[in-house]
Amino acid sequence: MDKVVVTVDELKKMIRNNEEDKIDEIDIVTSATCGIMSGTMAVFYIPIGERFRKAEKIYMNGIEGHVGPCPNEFLGSVDAVVFGTTYNGNYGGGFLFKDLIAGKEVDVKVESEGKTFEKTLTLDEIPTARMIGTRMAFKNYVAVTNLGDPVKTIFHRRMLQKGEVSFSGCGELNPLQNMKVDEKELLGKRILLNGSEGVILGFGTRHSEKKPNIMISADMHEMDPYYLGGFITSGGVEIFNTIAVPIEVNEENKEYLKTLDEDIGLPLTNVIGREIIDNGKYSEAWEGAEFRPRVNVHRCRNCDNCNAEKMCPTKAIKRIDHLGGRRLPNEDCVGCGVCVDSCPYGIYQMKRNSVLGIPVTCRQSDRERALKLAKELKKRIEKGEFKP
Repeated sequence: MDKVVVTVDELKKMIRNNEEDKIDEIDIVTSATCGIMSGTMAVFYIPIGERFRKAEKIYMNGIEGHVGPCPNEFLGSVDAVVFGTTYNGNYGGGFLFKDLIAGKEVDVKVESEGKTFEKTLTLDEIPTARMIGTRMAFKNYVAVTNLGDPVKTIFHRRMLQKGEVSFSGCGELNPLQNMKVDEKELLGKRILLNGSEGVILGFGTRHSEKKPNIMISADMHEMDPYYLGGFITSGGVEIFNTIAVPIEVNEENKEYLKTLDEDIGLPLTNVIGREIIDNGKYSEAWEGAEFRPRVNVHRCRNCDNCNAEKMCPTKAIKRIDHLGGRRLPNEDCVGCGVCVDSCPYGIYQMKRNSVLGIPVTCRQSDRERALKLAKELKKRIEKGEFKP
């Protein structure tokens, strides 16, 4: 008998329509989240060709990796780990991973005993490329505001000003919000990480009962570049990922699956010290909010130095020559909302809501991507391509 599969947003619509009894007719709910996940690294086995005794340093498109743990002595190859949060200028590990997965060539440089060995490779030429997330899919997160002077922070593209909010978390869509969090049950569970089938390795770092998260691994060769990338902040370059998890509808999970945004707390914290100022709800941040900016191209002045293009955290705003050089966001847009305040001519507009009355000026989670991967997981399960 075929299983009945619904996406998490389809289920939440049933509950809001007072049709929660339908949950007993459902077997699996595909949940998902997308946002900045700092604890991301990639493990590579990279063939260089020319033989050297032992690699001492390695760089990929200028991003420094960590050699080892295997020395690969005299084999002309390198085992290496690259962090998603390592960066050089405004280019970080997240942008590097996205470029690799998109099939772009990457320049690899290895230093050994005073000599430099270089090679240009694509992901297809790298036999091992596995992403490991040391803490992913946090059971939602916090909203961050500033009570003092402007400050550089990983929570905003620009310096966070007094009287504004940045927040993370996909609220009612988040997998760990919709299930009983038990490590024994989670261990080895199959999931999608950026479109690639992977597994949960257990609880992640900084896991706690109140703020659970998971450790995940998946092969980068099977990933879709749409679901991940770099995110530039005023405090460094971060990385975002998208995760989808199938949740069995059983007695343990049923009550969690009925949770809505208005039931989920969103603590408002001060960026300095992270002390909690007050508690809001995820419904404040997401209800009625637009996922992507509306663009009025007729307001564009075709500036030589477009501030919106410069400030876009994911480098999604690009010059479109056939539109007279106007700048538009492409599919790399994550709906952060930074462009709205970056253009002095009001080209970009988006309903971004507020938390406890303080306006949201930056979002670091993307519901549009999360929902898309939840739908993709549902499709794969129904086709028999993914066995939950």
